[in-house]
Formats: sequence, C-alpha cells, structure tokens
Amino acid sequence: MAGHTLTGAVRKALLEMIITGKLQPGEHLAEVRLATMLGVSRTPIREAIRHLSDEGFAEYKPHCGARVIVPAARDVREVFQIREALEGIAAREAATRMEADSLESLRACFEALRPRVLAGDTSDVGDLIHQEIVRASGNQTLVRLLGNYRLKISWFQRIAAQVPGRLTRAFREHDSILCALESHDPEWAESVARAHVRNTLHDLLAAFEARLTVPNE
Repeated sequence: MAGHTLTGAVRKALLEMIITGKLQPGEHLAEVRLATMLGVSRTPIREAIRHLSDEGFAEYKPHCGARVIVPAARDVREVFQIREALEGIAAREAATRMEADSLESLRACFEALRPRVLAGDTSDVGDLIHQEIVRASGNQTLVRLLGNYRLKISWFQRIAAQVPGRLTRAFREHDSILCALESHDPEWAESVARAHVRNTLHDLLAAFEARLTVPNE
C-alpha cells in the first residue's frame, strides 16, 4: 500500500476514534500505542496526526507531544453560527421543494421512533432529517459548504448529546421541523431549523461549563 494511502487510512481511523469519543478531548496521542492498536508503524501515525492538526482536531504541545484538541467555546459558537445560517436556508428551500414521498417516508420514520424515544431510547432521534433537508434544498453550493463542517459538527453533536435531555429535546425539535416541511411553509421551516441549531449550541456550551470535556491527563 502506498505511503499516502496508508496515511489516509490511519487519519480516517484516528478521526473516527475522535468523533466517536474513543479518543477524548485532551487525550494524549501516543504514537507507539496508536501504532500498535492500528497495526502500523509510527511513521503513518505521525503523518496522520499532522494532518489532523492542520484540520483542527489535534495539536502539538511543547514537551507533551500531540493531543486531541479541547474545543474552545468560541470555535464551537462560530461553527454553529455558520451551521444555523446554512441549515436555515436549506430548510426554507426544502419546504417548497421536498416531494410528497420523501415527506411521507420521514413521517413514517418519526412515528416509528416516537414510542422508543418516549420510552427513553434515544439511540436514534431522527437526525436523518438534516441530510434530507440539505438534499431537498437543491443548492449544491450549500451542500459543499456544509460538507466542510460536517465532521466538526458530528464531533460537537456527540459532546452535546452528553447533556441530560438533549436527545429527547432534539427529537421534538426534529418533529417540529418536519411539521413545518409538511405545511410547505418556508418561513416556519427556516425558523424552527435555526432554533434547533441554537438550542443544540446552548446545550453544547452547557456541556463545556459542566466540564464534560475535561482533558484526560
């Protein structure tokens, strides 16, 4: 396997570990341990960490080596401000563009999820509505712009999910967005989509305040 291909595979594996929480914010990225874990030499690990540093997922600290970054509240707020604007536009466009069969499919999914969420199972709260809205917007520039932030958003979402009640609230907010789409009301759809992103940001910042992202020493 070519060196750059191996580095890409290692980067992807490490990124997945960061986003899913297997590597926590602040955790030391020990090259030997990671190389053993992934069955590679230290060279692709080192190169992959360099890429992750350029992308804002890792950082090098003097005398400490590389660590997963601890996201700053300012960085999170900036990403979610961009997300709010883009997803608000997408929801406005989707409200007049989304086809009946797509709406029916989403509604069936939400009604299947509802009893599970009410029973406390929040493993799925209808996050697929986000991708469906973006797809239905028909705005390819918007799709590309959101794609630039997709991984950061996924990472931050996982942290926000640690706040008690966030996922249950997310289901209700997703359901409200779907109701707006079903009503084909662009202003309502944009309003509830933006409110949902702001609510997620609020809970995410609460997670920071509650020290849910305290670095592992």
